[in-house]
Amino acid sequence: MRFKYRSEKDMKATSTNCIFDTKIRGIFDNFKKDLIILTSIVCCFPLTGHKIWFNTNWGQVNHVFIPNFMDKRTHWILVHFDIYNWHLDVYNSSFKTIMDATVFDAIDPFRNIIPQVLRQSKVLNFLPREFQLSRKLHKDILHQANGGDCEIFVVKYAEYIFLKKINEMLNDFDIRVARHNMAMQLFKYSAEKPNTRLPRISK
Repeated sequence: MRFKYRSEKDMKATSTNCIFDTKIRGIFDNFKKDLIILTSIVCCFPLTGHKIWFNTNWGQVNHVFIPNFMDKRTHWILVHFDIYNWHLDVYNSSFKTIMDATVFDAIDPFRNIIPQVLRQSKVLNFLPREFQLSRKLHKDILHQANGGDCEIFVVKYAEYIFLKKINEMLNDFDIRVARHNMAMQLFKYSAEKPNTRLPRISK
């Protein structure tokens, strides 16, 4: 949420929500059989900046943070979409216990569907030729010590990436402090949002 209210010259970012995650994963099997499934306007809302609280048109940013829920493991991971490099960076806080293949299976819908949705929505002023996003699973990161903090790690990964301090997370991250700060941030932004006039994006 921090990147929604900060002005950064180097990184302009937005995020998706659990509805986007569920929608992309839910249509993947049909997508592999018939591309016309992407005409569903619900799928394009997050890209245009409508219908999602805190969201911004993808044409106005260069990074998108995508929380991804792994059904098979009941676990959240962070997918960082670098738009201009047409690339997905994947951060899994349980990489020591969850196999890479399982993670790659989980992000496969995003890797294949997002390029097609971007082509149909026409929110970008450029489109690479590749129909599939490249990917990288990062393991030189802090990982969780239990099975209950994956949501906190997803949010903090995004924050450290946005601040360009992901390499410092190993040294200064405290999960207890993170839990407390997360609760305070949620309270702060819930009060700030109704009084914040963000630029309206025309449909």
